[in-house]
Amino acid sequence: MKVIVKKTTELSESEQYGILTLFNTVFEKDRTMEHFRRQFFNTVLGYSYHAVLYDNNLIAGCYSYTPSYYRVEGKRCLCALGLDLMIGKEYRGKGHFQTMFAACVDYMRNDGVTFIITFPNDISYPGFIKSKLIYDFGCLAAYALPYRIGGIKPALKALNWLSICGARSFVFLTSLFAGNTIYRFPLEKEAETYNQARYTQPGGDYHRGSCKGSGFVYKIMDYDGVRTAFLIDVFVKSAKNFNAAVKRVIKNHHREFDILLYVGRLPFGAHGLITVPKQFSPKNFHFLGQLLQEDVIKTDVFFNLNNWDINLSNYDLL
Repeated sequence: MKVIVKKTTELSESEQYGILTLFNTVFEKDRTMEHFRRQFFNTVLGYSYHAVLYDNNLIAGCYSYTPSYYRVEGKRCLCALGLDLMIGKEYRGKGHFQTMFAACVDYMRNDGVTFIITFPNDISYPGFIKSKLIYDFGCLAAYALPYRIGGIKPALKALNWLSICGARSFVFLTSLFAGNTIYRFPLEKEAETYNQARYTQPGGDYHRGSCKGSGFVYKIMDYDGVRTAFLIDVFVKSAKNFNAAVKRVIKNHHREFDILLYVGRLPFGAHGLITVPKQFSPKNFHFLGQLLQEDVIKTDVFFNLNNWDINLSNYDLL
């Protein structure tokens, strides 16, 4: 068994197919090679990073990172997002994950990546923590607007009219107190390059909208049996812009969803949504990261969750 870290441009065609085949086997998906190439070549560098676990010539595992640019207190920095961690069933529980992870981190550090982030599910989360190679920022918060109660709890369908009226009234009332102050995070995505690559990824089904002074992105999908409108991101962050985005989604799609959700952290109130208590969150949105170039970013800035502009635009956690 050996682990080799390669850029996507260094993978042979057979290796690309091997990684894709392993992904479809492990996650029981049916991704195509077109999806693979768009996901890993369509980045700000034109490639991604892959820690590949080999059993002779067989690909037994892989952990990939896609690069993007962030602005850290105005300074442009290279970030890499970890995704698609996978190990063949017969190779699990033998320490290969830690070897793959450590090898990829060392490679990216030497290649100039400033920091890494990842959003593991509940299954892989303990392995990351055990590795001691990454910092646990905690879980992202969830904000919701229950719109049509019968779509969430079918037994309450008769109260749909009341929940719809209540939701619309709540959004209107909060809009009266929504401020215009624009909030800038010390660590935020470089919008010019990030959005172009992010929202052309395959299978996203994203809608883009605009309101005065800002744009926003959302998607509508069936999530755990509930028709859900996910507010992915609002580009210029203020309470008024968030409230306006919620209003626009309701206006254009009120017949298509039963609940509206936003995942991230909002540093202001009167945004038109209700903070979901952690025990009622639809899932655990773990956020982990590590600083690879400590001379570029101050540690007290990097390791403070309140400094991050993080939401579903960073990675589709759904």
